[in-house]
Formats: sequence, structure tokens, C-alpha cells
Amino acid sequence: MLTESLVKVALLGAEWVLYLLVLLSVLSIALVIERFIVFWRTGRTLTVLETMVLGLAGKIDPASVELKKTAEGKLLEANAEALGNGAADDHDLMTAQLQGLSNTYRRHLERFTPFLGTLGNNAPFIGLFGTVIGVIVAFNALEANVKGAAADVMGGISEALVATAAGIAVAIPAVVAYNFFMARVEEYVERFDLIAWTKARGGKDS
Repeated sequence: MLTESLVKVALLGAEWVLYLLVLLSVLSIALVIERFIVFWRTGRTLTVLETMVLGLAGKIDPASVELKKTAEGKLLEANAEALGNGAADDHDLMTAQLQGLSNTYRRHLERFTPFLGTLGNNAPFIGLFGTVIGVIVAFNALEANVKGAAADVMGGISEALVATAAGIAVAIPAVVAYNFFMARVEEYVERFDLIAWTKARGGKDS
């Protein structure tokens, strides 16, 4: 009884799976564009901070970046206030404060990236699900008309395989983007940590 019910649901077709994959693809592209913009701005901001705090040579004019409006500037300002309230006098407390700052910054950079990783891992399975549904529909047609439905079955299976191809096509860019962004996250967090620790030590010494 349960099997028959599931077959009836499957016979509704797998076209909705393709629409779902298209929707997920659009969301993926939108998130990739959004993250590219965020990481581009982050790179500029960190370069300016490295120029100002670490004394490194930078090609970006510090005046071109409004630090107070950036996530980095706001986090460093909040951290400076905490250190000024006594955290700088306690090494363990300062370490915990800076670690919390680093974790907060990492969460800022990793925003939306888990979606890309999840999509990259699961889009092929969604496409495979659509293919399985398509195969069920095709063989159901063959059962109903063994003699005349062979061509329809082959055509149905061919169409069903499109869902798997679509799933793979959605997954590959998502995985590439996810790996790229996570590599940038590690790089930017390391750079930010160095800036934050340098400022903290400077504040303590002064």
C-alpha cells in the first residue's frame, strides 16, 4: 500500500526537481557575487590596516577606506574599549578577548558560505532523485503499454538523466566557490588576528 502511494507521487513527474535546481543555482550565483564583493572590500580594508598598524607598504590610500564603517574597524574599536576597561591588565582576559574577537570576525567572513558547501554536496543527490523519479515514470509507461512504449521509455529515461546532469552542473561551481572563499577566510582571519594582537600589545604598553 505504501509503495503504491509512493509510486503515485512519483508519477507526478520530476520536472519540479529541475525547477528546484534552477532556483538553487540562482541563489548560489547571488551568494557568490555577494561574497566576492565582501571579500574584495575586506582585502582592501586589511591592506589599509596593515599599512597603519603594522607599518607595511600598501598600494591603497588609507583615506579611501572609511574604517569606522567596516566590520574590521567596528570590531577593533569595540575591542579597544574592552581593553581600556581593564582587559589589557590581565593577560588571560586579554587573550580570551582577542580570541573572541577572532571568532566573531571568522563568523562574519563565513556568512552564507555553509550554504554553498551544502549545495555542492547535495545538488547531485537532488538531481539523482529527479532521475530516479523519471525512470519510475518511464517504466510505468512501459508496463502500461509494453509494445508501443519502448520509444517513450527511452525518451523518458534520457530526459530523466538531465536532472542528474543539472545537479552536477549546480554543484561544481558551488564547491569551487566554497573552497575559494574558505581559503580566503583563513588568510583574512590570520591577517586580522595579527593586526588585533599588535594593537592590543601597543595599547597595553602605552
